[in-house]
Amino acid sequence: MNKTIYRIKQNQQGITGLETAIILIAFIVVASVFAYTVLSAGLFSSQKTEEVLHTGIEEAESTIKVLGNVLAYKGTASGDECVAKLQMVLGKASGGGSIDLTPFYRIDSNGALVSPVVSDCDTAWTASGSNVAVTTDGADYKEVPASNKLTVAAAFTTGTMAYYNMSTALDMTYAKQMTVWIKSSADQTAGVIRLAVCSGTAGANAVETLDTPALAANVWTEAIVALSNPGAIELSSINSIALIASSDPGTIDIHLDEVRAGTGTDLGRNVTMVAYNDANTYIDDCAWTVEFAGGYGTGTNDYLLENSEKATVTIWLHGFNGTSYSNGSGVDDPFIDTNAEHLKSSAVFNLQIMPPQGATMLVQKRTPAYLHSIMRLL
Repeated sequence: MNKTIYRIKQNQQGITGLETAIILIAFIVVASVFAYTVLSAGLFSSQKTEEVLHTGIEEAESTIKVLGNVLAYKGTASGDECVAKLQMVLGKASGGGSIDLTPFYRIDSNGALVSPVVSDCDTAWTASGSNVAVTTDGADYKEVPASNKLTVAAAFTTGTMAYYNMSTALDMTYAKQMTVWIKSSADQTAGVIRLAVCSGTAGANAVETLDTPALAANVWTEAIVALSNPGAIELSSINSIALIASSDPGTIDIHLDEVRAGTGTDLGRNVTMVAYNDANTYIDDCAWTVEFAGGYGTGTNDYLLENSEKATVTIWLHGFNGTSYSNGSGVDDPFIDTNAEHLKSSAVFNLQIMPPQGATMLVQKRTPAYLHSIMRLL
């Protein structure tokens, strides 16, 4: 009996100090990991909150504002007296980043309002030779209502595929880049398809030959290519543009749409947009031009509206050739199209100015009871 009791006592096991320490360490590690997770989640949440606050502050600081009154100018468009253009001076609230006022339209040396669109591709270019056929395609385009479709036969190898003659010589000394929407029915490596800017008609005497990037089959690509010698005297009289192939592209279809000349790093598109509406019409993206106090960017050679700058923005409700106004065509242009839609006396209109960052600004004005040459709208 005593031996049995002795054996039981001998086989008793307990928890040693080392084992206790290991267990405590395990609990501490688990608690630390949990605490770190909670802390990280809190920091992440705080960081996101800070980002939201900074974004909100930036949005508020970047708000554009009108300085002074809006001016309205009377003109005669298609034989009818109306408000032809509107003008206002814009500034921005102090602080925040600059506002990009790169314009889509520009004023040329003759005082005419000019779109950077060199060819809208709504009418067929001229094929160069019998191995290329050119038609318009009203079902596949990037800009309404149509694109150019070039059907290239197997017999074609290299050279000019098609060209577009200007109605009058175009001064492109202002341009720094060309953009074109292009699509190929087969993959093309970079530089196979080229856009030539030519001083002669029918694609002759190329002043600039611009390589398009690699093209994936059946995908519209906006090719943006910088001019190698912007401002060159040869660019002052451009009479045609042409699409050429540096090597055999194969038996393919090529679609082209809206060839444009860009003024800088922009894509020839408004970054800041201005919309107009009244009781008769709505223009979602107006034609507007801009002049900065002291020149573009006040010596910084850009279109960025800084804190200390003032920008005079002119919104053109009608096309202008340097001497007279005209109605729009109702398809591609951003102008009022008919006399019945003209902005006349005692009419309320709205302008929405939408900068790339910051709140949209709404300007609502009423024209006076009688149209004067220049009207200050309070």
